Amino acid sequence: MYIIVHYIYIFKVIPDFLYFPLFGWIMNSALQFCGYAKWWIFAKLGRKNPLVNTMIIHSACNLRCKHCNIVTQNDVVEKNKMTYDEIISEMEFRFKSGARIAYFEGGEPTMWKDSGKDLGDLIKKSKEIGYYNVGYTTNGTGKIFTESDVISVSLDGPREIHDEIRQEGVFDKLMENLEKLEFKGSVFANMVIQRDNLEHIEETAKVVRDNEKMDGIIFNFLTPPPHELTVTTEEKKIAVDTIRRLKGEGYPILNSKKGLELLQIEDWGDKCPHYLSAFTVFGGYRFNGCPMQNTDSCKNCGFSAVREYYLVDKGSFTTIAEMSSIFAMSKKD
Repeated sequence: MYIIVHYIYIFKVIPDFLYFPLFGWIMNSALQFCGYAKWWIFAKLGRKNPLVNTMIIHSACNLRCKHCNIVTQNDVVEKNKMTYDEIISEMEFRFKSGARIAYFEGGEPTMWKDSGKDLGDLIKKSKEIGYYNVGYTTNGTGKIFTESDVISVSLDGPREIHDEIRQEGVFDKLMENLEKLEFKGSVFANMVIQRDNLEHIEETAKVVRDNEKMDGIIFNFLTPPPHELTVTTEEKKIAVDTIRRLKGEGYPILNSKKGLELLQIEDWGDKCPHYLSAFTVFGGYRFNGCPMQNTDSCKNCGFSAVREYYLVDKGSFTTIAEMSSIFAMSKKD
């Protein structure tokens, strides 16, 4: 790797002032690639340690979205929160066991605070610990933290549909914050397909395509509860066909091609590579694998990440190539 970069420098393929930043980025990417390769090889040899560390740090949220059941716990918000020390301890523990990707979830994680610390401090500390790729999911109505490598913004449809599901004015506030955003990492939209937005998949994809601040969109189906908002098996098939068509037409769909094929399979009880993702939930609950495994929700899984994890576990080169730049590597500084 060094020889290649040195060759580029000697023959002035790039200006001198770009040489060392480029060299550093290439070397860092190479080291991270080797780190992932090491994890995968050990996993195939039987050391089933999680690669992704997801932390649900609190339940507090400023919205009351139709499909969310976490907000029902907001009457006891202070009890439903991890402290700064608890989060750091968990990040260090999971990193030592092999995790290299960290995601912060809620509630609305940008609202989390403890002992004078906020989400930005958690992200900085996770990078200091050594995590390659750090991200979080947000409704985008409050402060957006730019210390991370990737930001997932919830987008459930065009303005009218998004606001119907979440709250009036939420769509415009999200777009306003994105317009002001200065960020070197990747921003992607996360759409949860449910009964209220099933007919608006293409419109939502157009919103993302036409917004220069967003790099793409991931599609998921609603994982119950609530059951009354989930779509039927046949509706899922039609939805996936639509998404695959849009991807073929050049829309920035971030689900991998093989992942979309698997998105139509509902029951992942016997297929899900549970070991690959660890979850820590406020209240001191730690899961090696999805907290919903062995439940009715597992039999009606709508999470696209489960499909991508499955393909990574199987060593799908095309999926790894499609997903790695946003979801695995550090941003360019």
